[in-house]
Amino acid sequence: MPVSNGPAEGKYINAIGLGSVVSVTLSLDTSAYTDGDVLAATQEVANAVRVSGGRAILQSVHVIDLDDQGVGFDLIFLSANSALGTENSAPDIDDTEVLDTIGMVRIGSGDYIDLGANRIATLSGLGLPLKAAEGQTSLWVAAVTRGTPTYSASGLRLKLGFLWD
Repeated sequence: MPVSNGPAEGKYINAIGLGSVVSVTLSLDTSAYTDGDVLAATQEVANAVRVSGGRAILQSVHVIDLDDQGVGFDLIFLSANSALGTENSAPDIDDTEVLDTIGMVRIGSGDYIDLGANRIATLSGLGLPLKAAEGQTSLWVAAVTRGTPTYSASGLRLKLGFLWD
């Protein structure tokens, strides 16, 4: 049932609020990783916020592991396209670029369920506030592995659930 924001505004939101689920296919190196290496270099999360320079709350992360690795990793969110480092190498983000980080979510190996030839993991109720840079509706995401997996070039997919302001 819609709830009014007030007669003067003429805007309505539903009980959940405005939001979206944005899909991201992480680009990956296909060689075996070392624990702590950059799993996925910085990649765009297009239309993560509703308006230019807007805010969003990351409510959920759903991971689809097509390669059935089930290895934990950290997602690092950024407000700009700052390089975390090269895939399958140690992170090398500098002191200026690290200022663009706006949050992190850890996916643990115990978060996955095995579906035979693949695995999935879902973290919900995160409530992580994120803000895009002025002039942008995109956010950026990179990942650091917490194990020694070997993936195909597009073996990890994300579905990021956002609520918008």
